[in-house]
Amino acid sequence: MAMKNKITFGSFEASCITITLITTQLFLNLPRAMMEVAWTAAWLLTAYVSVIALLLFFIIDRLYRPFEGKDLLDLGEHIGGNIGRIIVGIIVLLFLIYITPVILREFSENMKIIALTRSPLSFVLLFFLTGMIIASYAGLESIVRLSAIIVPIIAVGYLMIITGSLRYIDFSRITPWLGSGPYEIFVKGAPRISVFAGIILVYFLYPFIRTKKNFTTVGYASVVFSGLFFFIGVLIFSLIFQYPTGTESFLPIYELARLVEYGRFFQRLESMFVIIWVASALLHLSILLFLIAYVFKKTFKLKYYKPLIIPFSIIIFSLAIFSHNLLSAIELEKHFRTFAWMVTFLLPIVLLIIARFVKQPAKKEGES
Repeated sequence: MAMKNKITFGSFEASCITITLITTQLFLNLPRAMMEVAWTAAWLLTAYVSVIALLLFFIIDRLYRPFEGKDLLDLGEHIGGNIGRIIVGIIVLLFLIYITPVILREFSENMKIIALTRSPLSFVLLFFLTGMIIASYAGLESIVRLSAIIVPIIAVGYLMIITGSLRYIDFSRITPWLGSGPYEIFVKGAPRISVFAGIILVYFLYPFIRTKKNFTTVGYASVVFSGLFFFIGVLIFSLIFQYPTGTESFLPIYELARLVEYGRFFQRLESMFVIIWVASALLHLSILLFLIAYVFKKTFKLKYYKPLIIPFSIIIFSLAIFSHNLLSAIELEKHFRTFAWMVTFLLPIVLLIIARFVKQPAKKEGES
C-alpha cells in the first residue's frame, strides 16, 4: 500500500523542482558534453535524446496505471516484501550518493573560478553544504514551495541570456549537419538520455502529489520543458562557439552571459548568471540531500529522516573533497552519464512489469 502523506502539493510545484533537478546541467557542462560527442550536430543529439526520454516516460506512465501513489520503494515492497524494498532502496542510494558529491564539487570549483577566486575550496564546499543542510531540515514542502518561486525567475534570467546573445549567431557554425556522423549520434549517443536522470525525483514525489493525473502532468512537463531548455541552450551555444572551440569552454552558459549587452547601461550580465546559477545549484543539491535521507529512512523503515542529514552531509563533503581537481570530477560525471539511464528509466520499467505479474494477497474482511 502506498504511504499516506500529510504533505501534498500540486503539479506546478512538483514540476518546478523536477525541472530544476534535470536542467541544472545546463549551467555546468551539458552543451560542451553534447558537442564532444556530436560535434556540430550537438543540437541534433540533444533533440534525439529528448525524444527518447519522452518515449520512455510514456511507457513508464502507461505501466504505472495500476499503482497510483506508489514510489519505487513501494513497488519493490510490492514485488519482494522487505527484501525487495531494501534492494531497490540500496540501488537508488548508491546512485544518489555517487552523483551528489560530484555535482557539489563541480559547482564549488566553478564558483571558485568565476566569483570566489581567493577563497579556499573547503570554504566554498561548506557554503553550498550549509544551504543544503538548512533546506533539508526545513523539509520537502519548503524546498518544493521555494522552487515554485525561484524557478520562474531562473527561467527568465536564462532566457535573457539566450536572447541577449542571439546577435552573435552564425548558422554556418552547425555545418556539417550530421557532425560526427549518424552512428555516433544515434547509436553511441543514445546513452546520453542520462541527462534526464533527474526524472527519478518524479517517482518519489508520487505519494505527495497523490493522483495519477498529477504524476502524468509532472512527468511530461518535466521532460518536455527540460528538453526544450536543453535544445535551446545547446543550439545557441553551437551557433556562437563553433566546434571544436566550444569543447574548450568550462562553463558554456557563462560564456554566453559574458557576451550579453543591453545598451550602454546593461553590460557584463554574467553577474546575473552567478545569481541564478547559485540559486539553481542550491535547489539542486538540497533536493538531492533530502532525497538521500528520505530514501534511506523509507528503505529501512526508520521513523525520522532528520537525524540522517548531518551524517550524510559529512559523507558527501568527504567524497566531494576526495577528487583531485575539477577535471577528475568532470570525468566522474561522465562515467555517471553512461549508466544513469539504467536507474532512472530501465529500473522503473522492469519493476513495473514485474509488479503487474505479482498479486497482493487479498485482505481479510475488517482489515484496513
